[in-house]
Amino acid sequence: MKYLLFDIKDISNYRAELMGWSILWIMMLHFTFTQIKPMGFIAQYGYAGVDIFILVSGLGLFFSLEKSDNILHFYKKRLLRIFPTYYLIGFFKNLLLDHRSYTEYIYQYTTLGYWTGGDYNDWYIPALIMLYLISPVIKILLDKHFYFILCGIVMCSFFTAYYFIDKEELLDRSHFFLIYRIPDFIFGMICAYWIKQSIPTTYYYIILIAGFPLFAILYPSHHLVYNYKYFSLVFLLPFFIFIFIQLSKYIKFINPILAIIGKASFEIYLIQGIFFSAILKELLPIIPLWHDVITIILVIGSSLLGILTHWLIGKIGFLRLS
Repeated sequence: MKYLLFDIKDISNYRAELMGWSILWIMMLHFTFTQIKPMGFIAQYGYAGVDIFILVSGLGLFFSLEKSDNILHFYKKRLLRIFPTYYLIGFFKNLLLDHRSYTEYIYQYTTLGYWTGGDYNDWYIPALIMLYLISPVIKILLDKHFYFILCGIVMCSFFTAYYFIDKEELLDRSHFFLIYRIPDFIFGMICAYWIKQSIPTTYYYIILIAGFPLFAILYPSHHLVYNYKYFSLVFLLPFFIFIFIQLSKYIKFINPILAIIGKASFEIYLIQGIFFSAILKELLPIIPLWHDVITIILVIGSSLLGILTHWLIGKIGFLRLS
């Protein structure tokens, strides 16, 4: 029974492990890890790993802002953590797969394309930058107890996502992915605030339990509109956090590996994106006979390359401010 104990502080204590679980789950989805049962059933929901990433990012940014009230220094640290690595790995992706011109590369990797309706590399990095920018405002609202404003933002995000859920001609899926995940980020900062204030874990359980009926209402509609599948899973985020922390408590021997993967998860995410793009472009075929072997190799290979890249960039100095 001791493994079923959960405290809100566990989210901070197992932060690296949560990121490790998340990136492995995402790679399972991207590399079409669907043949092994029950792994195939689990893999198809890997996009919920992004929800965990965003929550953990919100929690981490809250504590970073606690250490210093120098907003410019905070932004500098975040941008140095993201863009040099993003440009470097993006350069190799462009060289190997995309073959964009220099101006197109800059347009994509400054994230301008995502915000101006142009061409862009992915949705996650532009979304992450936007969340970084608003994090000081969210923290101020929490510190000043402006909960009604935070609730208003969360509700507006959910209602907006619900309105556009089947209107891809008005809002494409990549921007839809950001809108409905804004509450993930706010909830992560709220969890950090609860840890700081020693708020009882009961509040977390209330949100966890409240998510189940919302999921049950939304999920069945994914047979009609696939976006319901993405949107409904966000309401199980507190439950997924709970489950992965329990796994980390129960399978302790894997935690050191998960922590290493979690700390390099940003680099792993970018590198697995190269393989994922190659699969989408049909440059990297997944042969049915070797399906499971190939996907396992891709997961391991992306992880090792990401860890190595994280270490090398740290040696160069890009990560010293993170």
